[in-house]
Amino acid sequence: MSSTLRPPGMLGKRLVIGLLFLLLLLPAIQAYWPLVPMGALGGVTAEAAAPQFNWEALKTGRLQPALETYTTDHLGFRPWLVRLYNQLVFSGFSITRSPDVLLGKNGVLFMPTYIQAYLGKDVMTADDVRYQVIRIKMLQHDLAQHGINFLFVLAPSKARFEPENLPPHSPPTTSKYDLFTRQAEASHLPLLDCVKLFAAWKRTKPYPLYPRGGTHWSGYATTLIADTLLRQLEASGHYKLRDFRPVGRPDIVRASDLLRGTDNDLGQTLNLLWRKEITPLAYPHIHFEPLRAGQSQPSLLLVSDSYCWGLTQFVPYLQQEFATDSRIWFYNRTAFAPDSSDKTNGARKEGEVEKLNLRQELEKRRTVVLMMTEFNLPECEFWFTSQVFQLYHPFTDADHAAIDQLAAKYQQEYLTGSWDAKALEPEHAAYLAHRNALQYYEAEQMTRLLAASSAP
Repeated sequence: MSSTLRPPGMLGKRLVIGLLFLLLLLPAIQAYWPLVPMGALGGVTAEAAAPQFNWEALKTGRLQPALETYTTDHLGFRPWLVRLYNQLVFSGFSITRSPDVLLGKNGVLFMPTYIQAYLGKDVMTADDVRYQVIRIKMLQHDLAQHGINFLFVLAPSKARFEPENLPPHSPPTTSKYDLFTRQAEASHLPLLDCVKLFAAWKRTKPYPLYPRGGTHWSGYATTLIADTLLRQLEASGHYKLRDFRPVGRPDIVRASDLLRGTDNDLGQTLNLLWRKEITPLAYPHIHFEPLRAGQSQPSLLLVSDSYCWGLTQFVPYLQQEFATDSRIWFYNRTAFAPDSSDKTNGARKEGEVEKLNLRQELEKRRTVVLMMTEFNLPECEFWFTSQVFQLYHPFTDADHAAIDQLAAKYQQEYLTGSWDAKALEPEHAAYLAHRNALQYYEAEQMTRLLAASSAP
């Protein structure tokens, strides 16, 4: 009879084995029948699509790696496991797992590209800067001919604003910001330089102008910038906008999961389990007064990089101060309509800019604002200035022939020269040659037109 008795602890062993087996099955169960809400990972993530099962894919060896990638991306509890691993690396070794984020001093996060721009690692040539200022001045001139007010806004840079918190780096040298502002001042370019404003406000304002976990100006800083920007537009555009004022005390937020707008845009990409915002951030309450006699809501076109979202997310400045047909052209590629019902950007996506009628879009505006940070200065104003120039000063066949001839000369130099361009592929060399030829030719044409317009 004793031989039929179960050994002591056998039931417990079976329970342990059963639990281990269940743990192995849990990721698969979570993947197919989600039991626990995980929340999407922050940043730009593209999950692999389900692979196509066919003989060709199996024979060529494409099916196996595609299936492995798909299984990895859709593994149950993957977001939580990624956050756990990132948290261990971040808390234990102060390392970020995002290639687009660097950890500076005092827990401040930075984008490497902005640090490189501040240090002068990607400086523009003197000719590039001169051409750029000429293009912007020509844009101002052409818009003024159609009664359109124009302002160029140079947004600040977090790396330049607080270099004391940067990771270890080499000493900064002359940057494209230095070169551009000197040329702009010498050329009397209408410019709202937010870099200088932030440097002055840094010593006097009671709340942070940049969040530790964000790369854009803070919600509090946006209220300062909006007031300055709108007052300058009123002065240059000769119109009055509706009044607004702060009401009560601002909301003070210390936890990163309660931050608003873009105030944790870098922190979110780290995908950590927890990270508190050590410095409290302020969110003022702004009240917009009803329109009074003599005030208006002019139509605005804002061509901008990602600094534009601060003017729609934290407080609906663009929605309240400008006409309902006002638009944001994000990097001059995607059109957005300011819309407070959109909880992501405070703007509703409408479509591609290239499909719009440029003349109609421009000439129904009262004001055009071009805004970018110093990192984007080499981006040729997102080609907006060139498009407007060619709209009002279309090239003739002779112009195109001259540009092609100049491009051929540049391409030959690129492919046979003694510098790094020798390593360029012919197609890339042709693209660069045509782009540089177009910029040079346009700048020369613009210079002559601007000189003629200012002649007595």
